[in-house]
This record gives sequence, C-alpha cells and structure tokens, in this order.
Amino acid sequence: MNNIIKTILLIVVSIQLVNCLTVSQEASSSIEEIVASYGYPIEKHSVLTTDGYILTVHRIPFGKNGKTSNNKPILLQHGLCDSSFTWIFNLPGYGLGYILADQGYDVWMINFRGNAYSLGHTKFTDKDSAFWDFSFDQLGLYDTPNTIDYILRQTGATKCAIVGHSQGNQAAWISFLRVAGFSNKVSYVAALAPISTITNMRNDFFNVMAELHVDGALVGLGFQRFLPKPSTLRKEFILYCGLCKRCCATGIEMLVGPHNGPFNDTRNPVISGHEPAGTSLKNMQHFSQIKRNKKFQMFDYGKDNQKMYKQSSPPVYDLTKLPNNLNLAFFYGKEDVLSTTTDVQILINQLPKGVLKHSQLVDNYAHIDFVWSLDANTLIYSKIIEQLKVYH
Repeated sequence: MNNIIKTILLIVVSIQLVNCLTVSQEASSSIEEIVASYGYPIEKHSVLTTDGYILTVHRIPFGKNGKTSNNKPILLQHGLCDSSFTWIFNLPGYGLGYILADQGYDVWMINFRGNAYSLGHTKFTDKDSAFWDFSFDQLGLYDTPNTIDYILRQTGATKCAIVGHSQGNQAAWISFLRVAGFSNKVSYVAALAPISTITNMRNDFFNVMAELHVDGALVGLGFQRFLPKPSTLRKEFILYCGLCKRCCATGIEMLVGPHNGPFNDTRNPVISGHEPAGTSLKNMQHFSQIKRNKKFQMFDYGKDNQKMYKQSSPPVYDLTKLPNNLNLAFFYGKEDVLSTTTDVQILINQLPKGVLKHSQLVDNYAHIDFVWSLDANTLIYSKIIEQLKVYH
C-alpha cells in the first residue's frame, strides 16, 4: 500500500513539475517566442514617433488558417504599466490577439513609450531624465497616431480599427481631439474599461498616491521611472509566483484591482515574467493630478503652465468636441474600481450624439477581467467581432 501511495505521489509531483517547467519557459520567453510556440506568425516592428521615441509594435498578420484576401488591420492598445503581452497572455481561443487573427484580421499590438519593450529613442537612453519626460498626453499626441500611420503605410489600408483597454482609450481620445484628421483613419473603437476622468476611482493605491501627493514627493526625490521591469529579480519572482499563486495575484491586484471573472491561475508565473511593464513617474503623476483636480486635462506644470499653455491652468480635454464621425463601443464592469460605472457614465454623457453605437455593462467584471478573464471571449470579444463586421 505504501508503495502505491508513493507511486501516486511521484506521478502527481512529476506532472506538477512538468507544468511548472512549461509555464516557467513562457515566463522567460519573449512575446515573439510565446506567439510562435502556438503556431501563429509573429512580427516585431519598430515605429519611430515624431518626437524621437522608438516603439516596439508586435504584429500577428493572420491566424492559423493562413492569410485571407482582405486582412483588415486592428490596433490593440494596452493599459497603464501594461504591454502587448496582455493580448496574448491567455491561450489561443481566449486571448484577444489570437482570436482576432483567427477571425482573419491583421492584428497590431502597440507598446507605449517607456514600457519594457519601448525603451528606444533617437537621442536619449532610458538612463536620461529627458527620456522619461512624458505622460499620457504624449501617448495620444504621438504614439497612437504615429503607429496608425505606420500600419496604414505597411498594409495599404485606408482605415484601422482600435481596441483599447483603460489608458489605451485615453490615448485614443487625445488623438481624436489633438491630431487633425485622425478620426478619418479609424473605422471603429472598442473601449474596454474606458477612462477619462477618474474622480470616483476606488483603488487604494492610486487614491493614497493622489491624496498624499506621493507622486510629487517621488519626483522631488529624483525618481523618473515607475515600476521598471525587474530583470535582476525576474527568476526569483517567477519562482515565488509559482509557489504562491494567491500571493502573486495579490501583488497585481494592488495596482489594477481584483479579477472577478474566471481566471487561469496556472498562468500567474507567466504574468510575473512580463508584468508590470512600467511607465514614467510623470505619467503616474498625471493620473494623480486628474484624480485630485477631478478633470480630464493636460499635465499640470503649476507656475509653468503659462509658458507651456499660455494660460494659468492646463487645458481640459473636452470630450463633447470629439469628431462626430466616430463609431464607438463601450464595455465596462460593475465591479471595476478604476474605471467606475459613475465615471464611465460621466464620459458617456459627454460624447457627441450618435457616436456611441454600443454600450455594455458586465455585472461581475473588474478592470483586468476585460483582457485576462477566460469568459471575455464569449461575453465581450464575440460582440466586438460582430461590430467589426459592420463598421470595419
């Protein structure tokens, strides 16, 4: 009997070790290696912005079934401190990057400036303070429109669709408001957990940072980068997440809130190999400002506003002035503590009449569920695909 028990235990432990080894390999693999391992084509492109940043944009040009006659381009824009990894974190059939490619779309996944995959610049390195002198103002003014222009040049298409998560939507609103003619290049926007103002945000981490002016204190101490990719501790972090999945999830939830939808916990070590991807401290400071000021506005330079904007306070992003030729779809969660239902409703009320084609409140969804939950494919992504067939 003892030998039978020992044999069973040995088999169970062996299976777990094999699973951990597979997951650890993905945690240490590049995004290109992960996507290719599932049989998908993958390309890495470098997009030069007009202010000198070099963005890494990953592309899945088509799905496992091969190229179709008309692979229409779609740009996926990640949220704060995230990366293109978020779209291929889940396995094929569940990750939006794979799903759209299998539906015949040409999938492009941006990495905004300053995350772990976009640390290039024509003049500066990521060790220079000037490199980190950006906030979400610049993501919308340069990163999104420059990437769309690159995609249209590469593909010959006249329009591109956008799927954004969280800050990825903020960048889109800014592009529509500040870049002339940008709306003529975009056929459709699916906004997952859309954000503009964050007045009613209930995330303790962001609330403490804003209320205690932690952002300003860190800037005063000379910090420039927020949550850099900790490559020196990556192996230890992967092991830690493998041994204590709940502990690993708790660390992520502190920043983005809890996940309520069904979640593949075995992927936690993979998350640890790629998340968080980081951003600038100035970007975090900008979020703290709009939380304190209760306005979706440009970066507040204080006494230097007059020099920057020729007025004493930063200009407000007036969403009532969004172009009226947009086709927008909003997907937001009842349990989202970052993009709260109250703030989303404020955003909706500001939109020009007729631009919001679809609005869906998901009862149990929190912020990260829109990109990582296992049932997002049926609850959300299937709706996006239906709308793409109409508007793209």
